[in-house]
Amino acid sequence: MKKFLSLFLSFVFIANSFLFGQNADSEALNSENTETVSNDISFNVAPSADSNYSEKSGFLHENDGKKHWFTAIGGVLFFNVGLASYNRFVLGSGWAQVGPDEWNRFWEREMTYDRDWYWTNFVLHPYQGSFYYQASRGSNLNVAESFALTLFGSAFWEYLCETNAPSINDMVYTTVGAFSMGEMLYRLSLNADELSELFGLCVNPSRCWTQLWTRQKPRGTTHNIHELSLKFGVGAAAARSNLINCSNLDYKKDEIYPVFFNPSVYVVYNDPYGHDSNEPYSQFELEISASAGKGSGEGADCQYKDLDKKLMYEIRILSNGMLFARSPRFSENTDTTIGLVMEYEFDWHQFYELSSLGPGLALKQRVRFENSNLEWQLHGAWNVLGTTDYYYYHRPIILPDASVVRNYSYTTGPMLNLKMRYATEKGYALALGLRAYGMHDYYSQLQDDTAAHSAGWEWIGVLNGNFEIPVSKILRLGLADEVYVKRAVYKKVPDVFQVLNSGSIYAKFQMK
Repeated sequence: MKKFLSLFLSFVFIANSFLFGQNADSEALNSENTETVSNDISFNVAPSADSNYSEKSGFLHENDGKKHWFTAIGGVLFFNVGLASYNRFVLGSGWAQVGPDEWNRFWEREMTYDRDWYWTNFVLHPYQGSFYYQASRGSNLNVAESFALTLFGSAFWEYLCETNAPSINDMVYTTVGAFSMGEMLYRLSLNADELSELFGLCVNPSRCWTQLWTRQKPRGTTHNIHELSLKFGVGAAAARSNLINCSNLDYKKDEIYPVFFNPSVYVVYNDPYGHDSNEPYSQFELEISASAGKGSGEGADCQYKDLDKKLMYEIRILSNGMLFARSPRFSENTDTTIGLVMEYEFDWHQFYELSSLGPGLALKQRVRFENSNLEWQLHGAWNVLGTTDYYYYHRPIILPDASVVRNYSYTTGPMLNLKMRYATEKGYALALGLRAYGMHDYYSQLQDDTAAHSAGWEWIGVLNGNFEIPVSKILRLGLADEVYVKRAVYKKVPDVFQVLNSGSIYAKFQMK
């Protein structure tokens, strides 16, 4: 596995260098040839024309375009040492009590998977790595150089700041996941400055470090938000689980979630259709949503099991970013994008757990009719390292013992994302979506000692539909329905079939 990780990280770094590397000459050329595209869409990396920091009399002055390596490396070390010190001396965490035993010949420590909290591993670790990445980007390093420093920061943390064994999954998500999250936040931060610089600093706190030492605002463009909406919904859900060929077991098959509330934000950075660029994440889509409501009375075997039975919750992060895109012209009434895409998805529901991370191919097209538009996207990607949960341990039928590795499985396999939206000139809209996954479970997952090296496949589909009617230029009302289905086939443990259906009504504020 150590060889696999080394090969994988080497491949990612080489691919990033090949696709995304930019030398100082090209950056200087960009800064001299700032170009703004119509419809508030721009793809250059020069300082924005509407920047308020061109006067050298203020604290912040015009960006000089030079690479500030010491600022970038200092930001990585400052963050790691500061966070490690806080965990050790303030929180008193046992895993943070590092010393000579961990530092002596640290390179010989064997890497393994960890079983940390789901939220920590697949959201907080990418967010931690995004600090390394954004500090590097804010110091005028390009994507490949920023990725390399993120890899350094992640390895520094895993080998020198924890008593735990270095984690394979953390290294992947604190580098590749951090690249996805970090580049989106870096770009959104500059656009947030349009409302308030304080808002921009909240989106990207690493700017407090880079702007302090370089006295320069990060390079980048503004006015890139193509679509922005806020949605507030209320709904209910019902679920059912079956263990195949286990009719003799007594367990609760049906669950009801009588009511939940669901706020969400959806951002489209630059027009997805007709996009042509060599810059990674010069176009991306990001949806963040949360749900809270009355629980079903069933819960996970966790530290807060009583609360888990009473509370229905969901945290969802769905994103995709173009790494490289071309826009072939097929006809006068179509706008098409073809290219490489990176998918990062996190879905943590009270009923299931699902995450994925990996590169792939994307085809996006908008067809313009006389009084309407049809937009559709098809993404095919490979999930490098994802997760699912096994029914036994999310809704325990048998109690896990010390032989259980973790309460979710690490997976790999193909994934597909299909989206369609038909909108009329009067504002009526119908949208359909499908997320599909073929998850192959690695060995040594949730099974007991008798099946320690068992593996299997989990086939998962998430189908959703929305219908919206306009009330005003900003406000839209809608109906939504979503179906989650999983069919899991294992070698040495019972197979599983699960389904969850959620319906809701919502109000959406179309800000842009």
